[in-house]
Amino acid sequence: MLLALLMSLFSTAAWTQELLRPPPPEPERQRFAPVFQRGVAYTHLQDRGTNRRSPRRSRESLRYVKKRLGAEWVSFQPLAFQLGRRSPSIQLGRDDPPDDELRASIDLAHRLGLKVMLKPHIWLDEHRDERWRGTIEMADEDGWQAWFESYRRFILHYARLAAATEVELFCVGTELATTARQREADWRLTIARIRQAYGGPLVYAANWWGEYDQIAFWDALDYIGINAFFPLSDGANPSMETLRHRARQVAEDIALLHMRTGKPVIFTEVGFRSVSGATIRPWAWPPDRELGVDVREQARAYEAVFSTFWSQPWFYGMYWWQWFSDLGRGGLRNAEFTPHRKPAEQILVDWFARPIPVGISGSR
Repeated sequence: MLLALLMSLFSTAAWTQELLRPPPPEPERQRFAPVFQRGVAYTHLQDRGTNRRSPRRSRESLRYVKKRLGAEWVSFQPLAFQLGRRSPSIQLGRDDPPDDELRASIDLAHRLGLKVMLKPHIWLDEHRDERWRGTIEMADEDGWQAWFESYRRFILHYARLAAATEVELFCVGTELATTARQREADWRLTIARIRQAYGGPLVYAANWWGEYDQIAFWDALDYIGINAFFPLSDGANPSMETLRHRARQVAEDIALLHMRTGKPVIFTEVGFRSVSGATIRPWAWPPDRELGVDVREQARAYEAVFSTFWSQPWFYGMYWWQWFSDLGRGGLRNAEFTPHRKPAEQILVDWFARPIPVGISGSR
């Protein structure tokens, strides 16, 4: 009887000790040295009359990106679709581009000596009245759990593809502002799952307004990513002095975030249309019909961004939005974001030819 009592007490004490023992520390995750990224955001276009992309056009365009522009990185933006901002389901069957074409593009970029950031996007079918992916929000906890379950299926599909194709940088999300502000724990779990599938560095592409400086999970990532469509003027045809002044104000705000987090910053997107007033609302798309083409304002905006951010000690590069697979897009009468065959292209070429700022790592 006494022996049984002693054994019971010993068992209870051991069980209590096990409960009180602190959990084992999480394994130290790999740290990645940041590298400077001279990049463009690459957009595939379908051939007319088919639902496929042209390998020949992609080859010609990516070779131009490498040889003429001097870029070292490209981003690819595969899409999945969501019916509306309250819908908890992301549709994977409408992947755009198809996986085989995406793999072929990544392989082609690598064979040309380009590094790749894979940056999956969600596109809302209900894209009106200011409803866009940044406003995705569920009505209740069940909805949130269903949405994140669907999102993880989507993003892990591309994380595994990134691992299989040896992509150099993976973006865990793009401009999902409301989810990022409200659901920190869900995002941390999502990032942890992605790290299990993909062993390289991670970034999140935050919106320039109402998100990048409000995210609490930057510590779980390797880079701060910003889709940097900051307004640089209040009117059309601004002077270079005005553009640089506004750009410096933006840089000062981002520097505070870097000081708080210690993380390197990249512009996962940055760009301006070639229209009059492009620097007032740089994010606006499609081009406002009433705005006339102005390739010079676009070029001045490129120069202001390059000259302000290039040498910032916390800044590690940018991806210019956007570059098409069709080299026929662009030119002096074109009002789109592309700098192709416009003065902004030469600004880009000249800056990409410059050495990486002292103290910043990256390929030369």
